[in-house]
Amino acid sequence: MASKGYFIITDISGYTEYLTKSELEHAHETLQGLFEAQLARIKFPLHLSGFRGDAIFLYVPETDFISPQSLVETLENQYIVFSETLQQMRLNTTCACNACKNMKMLDLKMCVHYGEYLIQKLGDKEELLGADVIVPHRMLKNNVIEKTGVKAYAIFSDAAANKLNLKSLCDPLIPHAETYEHLGEMRMQVHNLGTAWENYLDEMRYVVNPETAWIKIELEIPFPPSLIWDYITTPALEASILGLISVTRDDDLGGRTRPGIKFHCSHSSGDFFNKVVDWKPFNYYTVQQTVAGLEYYRMIRLEYDGTVTKFGVYVSHPDKEAPEGFRDFLEIAARQGYERLAPSMQADLEDGKFSIPPS
Repeated sequence: MASKGYFIITDISGYTEYLTKSELEHAHETLQGLFEAQLARIKFPLHLSGFRGDAIFLYVPETDFISPQSLVETLENQYIVFSETLQQMRLNTTCACNACKNMKMLDLKMCVHYGEYLIQKLGDKEELLGADVIVPHRMLKNNVIEKTGVKAYAIFSDAAANKLNLKSLCDPLIPHAETYEHLGEMRMQVHNLGTAWENYLDEMRYVVNPETAWIKIELEIPFPPSLIWDYITTPALEASILGLISVTRDDDLGGRTRPGIKFHCSHSSGDFFNKVVDWKPFNYYTVQQTVAGLEYYRMIRLEYDGTVTKFGVYVSHPDKEAPEGFRDFLEIAARQGYERLAPSMQADLEDGKFSIPPS
């Protein structure tokens, strides 16, 4: 039976020019390091399908994530890892060879398509089959850089862009089209990955120290961080888990969840006003929370050991003295809510609302 999902190719741009203008031994070390950095971060919901020369072929079943924003940020995280690795290589070398001087030629591009596929097992290996599987390979041959000037990009077929409602997540997008044999004209959307890297460098860090936190709640949840992230950052799911009456967006910024976004959480005991101040999918996020005239920071952090995620909630001391009993109320309410997270996810898994691969 055919499944549906996203097919992704990550490809190092400038690869051929870099090899031809650089000493092979040092060039190989650089490229190997960039490949290994990417491979180390290929985790759920990304599935490694194989290699296509200088490219990595991935796929994501549509049942492996809940929020489209999570898939987009998974791809952006791959680019950030690539860029950090390349930056460190350039900063830490004192070598004057061409391979080291030419590292600035290198960047990363991605091609993303959505469609149907079958999995064929050959011994202990799996191969994806289907006409849609071929499309991102064709998308690699394009004139994006020449026509847009964007060197680091994720190019989405309209099928993928529409399924993800990409316009609400990436602003601006650049419309693009290419004509391919047997496919005809193919319309696409270009997302500038360089913007994600710049935003990553510019953002301030707001981290609550677990050792000095006013409130500390730590749980072990047997699900991957990306799925847990979807539950705690999707308003309807978060409201259900925490017993909130409603969670509503309370700003006019539009687009995806990011620093500066505000939420109004209505609870039977009162109203909580949250402003996102730090957003690092799928590692941690921090909100500035105001309730009953008190202001403090609440950080949720996810640490994965390959089997279980350590789920931590850390609340800073408020800006002024809290009323008697407030701290205990806040901790008990939060603990009871987040202790419902694992059972709720397990029930949804059994109901087929999402899937995870067997360990």
